[in-house]
Amino acid sequence: MKEEYLSASFEPAHRDGGFKADPSEKTAAKTDARQSAGRLSADEIAAIRDSVFSERAISSRQHRKASCGERPYLGEWIEKKRAECSVAGNLSVAFLAAILGGPFAILGAFMAGTRGWYGLLYVVVFAPVVEEFLKQSGMIYLLERKPYRVFAAWQFVFSALVSALIFATIENLLYLHVYVRPATIVYSRAFVQFRWTVCTAVHLGCSAIASLGMIQVWKKQLADGKAADLSAAFGYFAVAIVVHGLYNLLAIFLSRLFFE
Repeated sequence: MKEEYLSASFEPAHRDGGFKADPSEKTAAKTDARQSAGRLSADEIAAIRDSVFSERAISSRQHRKASCGERPYLGEWIEKKRAECSVAGNLSVAFLAAILGGPFAILGAFMAGTRGWYGLLYVVVFAPVVEEFLKQSGMIYLLERKPYRVFAAWQFVFSALVSALIFATIENLLYLHVYVRPATIVYSRAFVQFRWTVCTAVHLGCSAIASLGMIQVWKKQLADGKAADLSAAFGYFAVAIVVHGLYNLLAIFLSRLFFE
């Protein structure tokens, strides 16, 4: 009986009149199983992540090749896509990512008016987390969706500084013209100078620190041949968030010098 079931005569092609194709296959779209790196689906990074070339056995072998100077699968795809992009286009996208980070981050500043213990907790803990990540949102998007638009480490620092400058400008204007009543300010000129110098410098410095982490994410992505892993930047973000939070806590006490 065992030999009978293992016989070739029990194969589907030899049973019940032979193999019959599914009628829907006649109208199904034709696909090319050999889709190249330049012809992926709309979600290109997801297609690479789910590709057989990203399997552990293959990716580990590619990682060993990378140590010898060869690009892993994702690195090859990025290089091919980058060759299709113009320098002007890359610079335009990088600048757009830089200027979008600031407005996104300012959304968190609107919550800064919350009073009470929750307001204090937000200003010292949650606000720095939200703001530091959102100021890097433009470059995070490029790394995760269009990494071929990233061509140099300075892009991350440039984007971080531009985003921080835009964020600081909007935040300063909100504090000077919306949040604070002029009648409550004792030293208005000193307060204005403090906002435009110290506060702006803190935002620039913290964003620059976080951008160093983004550079590590970018380098790791190219070296490993995998999608961007933000965990490589968490250490730098933690430093930026702690510095930002300590400054916010100090600013709460310094505000007594400017207000009645």
